[in-house]
Amino acid sequence: MQIRLASNIDLQPLSHIFDQYRQSCEQLSDINGCYSFLSQRLSENDSIIFVALEDGHLLGFIQLYPSFSSLMLQPVWFFDDAFVLPQYRNKGIASQMIARARVLAKSAQVALVDRHTEQDLKV
Repeated sequence: MQIRLASNIDLQPLSHIFDQYRQSCEQLSDINGCYSFLSQRLSENDSIIFVALEDGHLLGFIQLYPSFSSLMLQPVWFFDDAFVLPQYRNKGIASQMIARARVLAKSAQVALVDRHTEQDLKV
C-alpha cells in the first residue's frame, strides 16, 4: 500500500470516494460538487489531502485544513475529514494515513489538531 499527498491525477477517483464520505455523513450525493470542491482545494493549495492506494486504486483519504491557534501560539492543521472504503476498513489504513500526516506536521513544526475534539494529536 502507498500513502502519499493527493494530486490532480487523483481528482476523478478521489471525487467519487469523497462523495461516498459525504453520503456517510448524511449528505446528498453531488459528484460534480465534490469534483469542483476538491479541484479548488488542490489548485489553491489550501488543504492537505493524503490518499491511500493499492495497485493504483484509491482506498481512502484524510484531509487537513491549515490554520492558526491563538491559544497554542502556532500554526495548526485541523484534521477534519477521513474516509476508507468499507471493504478496506479495519486494516489500519486510516491509522497509517494519520501517521504520515503526523510526520509531515512534525517536520513543518505544525500542531495536528482533531477538529471534532479540539484535541492536539501530539505530533
